Amino acid sequence: MADFFSPQDAELLEVKISKGNQKGLDITDLCGEFNIYEELGQPILLADITIADSVGLLSSFPVTGQETLTCTLKKGDVMYDMNWKVIDIGRISDNGQQVYSYTLDLVEGAYLNSLTSLVSQAYEGNITDIIDSIYTDYLKTELNYKDDSSGKYKCVIPNWSPYKTVKWLMSRAKDKNNKPLVITNTFKNGTSILSFDTIFSRDIMEEFTYHKQSEQDGKMYNYQDLAQTPLAFNNIANGQVTNQLKNGAFGSTYISVDTTNKSADTFEFDVLEYYDDMPKLQKNIILDSENKWNDKPLNEYSKTIQSVKFQSGENFGPSHLNYEGNTNNFLPFFNNMNRMLESFKYTLVVNGRNDIEVGSLINLRFPSNRPFNEEDPESGLDKKRSGRYLITKCRHKIDDRDKYTLVIEAVSDGLGEEYNA
Repeated sequence: MADFFSPQDAELLEVKISKGNQKGLDITDLCGEFNIYEELGQPILLADITIADSVGLLSSFPVTGQETLTCTLKKGDVMYDMNWKVIDIGRISDNGQQVYSYTLDLVEGAYLNSLTSLVSQAYEGNITDIIDSIYTDYLKTELNYKDDSSGKYKCVIPNWSPYKTVKWLMSRAKDKNNKPLVITNTFKNGTSILSFDTIFSRDIMEEFTYHKQSEQDGKMYNYQDLAQTPLAFNNIANGQVTNQLKNGAFGSTYISVDTTNKSADTFEFDVLEYYDDMPKLQKNIILDSENKWNDKPLNEYSKTIQSVKFQSGENFGPSHLNYEGNTNNFLPFFNNMNRMLESFKYTLVVNGRNDIEVGSLINLRFPSNRPFNEEDPESGLDKKRSGRYLITKCRHKIDDRDKYTLVIEAVSDGLGEEYNA
């Protein structure tokens, strides 16, 4: 494919499968749909590829879940060389005329390093540096980017797998402003540890409009118009106040019990006390300030969720933080950030955009139900839902016609203007 006329155009080249040190078997002509999966907070990068087998590959080359699959993705003038490990074969079906289709489930090589090694070691330092050393020593790869976490910790990892260790450490990682850190793994840019301040300060990658129709007239080709036109745009969650209330997004109670000093520290979280200082996508909280239950604002119900953590205050001395002893100044904000990002959620299918990935920001525009006014085009915009959205999931999909589409999940944490505006 020499010329690329559409944002969807891409090509999967030189797909080879091999085992051990044997020369790879070229299966490019057998390949159908190829998917790469990214998810915010997930350190493992996954993929799968569909095989339409009419040559008896499984008989001549038994696939048992220990093979290597290499391929090259061509997008425009850019080549992406990829190396995957086969971990499973599934969804086998007989298509008739001695043609079988099945899916090879794939994972990056670091996953096998995590399966074949255990972390049994004492660490001291900030969480980002500890995770960085685990990636280097055990997963045999490097972090692409890392924001520093605050605080010094001492911990002993008791024979856990590297990925389990990373997830456990990330559950307490915060930046200097007491905001949670999150881990991302993308096929273009590898693994990064990012603060929400870093993510929310990124440039907008693209703008998409709900139910936008392409302006192509068949005579003049407009690449940008196609790139900005969603192929599908679905509403998953549109205001989740009841669930957020249940899960402590607006108010919660955290109790840290010191078993050594026989004392307890109680913290009651009220979202409105901290909302202005928190990193956020939208300016306005989803709560209606006039909405009350039993004459009490929803944010003042601090007993919708209660967490009790036990810790020994003298475990490591005053120079190092104790994980559970730090719970009151971390977990309330960690829980709030995650629950607020459940406010609005949409899935979009867009023409292949390999520059958009998990952790990217996009603008979404929604029409209002007011009549369109040519003199004031913005009057037809739903300013409450429109605004910045965070990509939390991505599926890069290349089908058997060399068409590249991106399936994304986009979320936002509030409203573009006040609820009662």
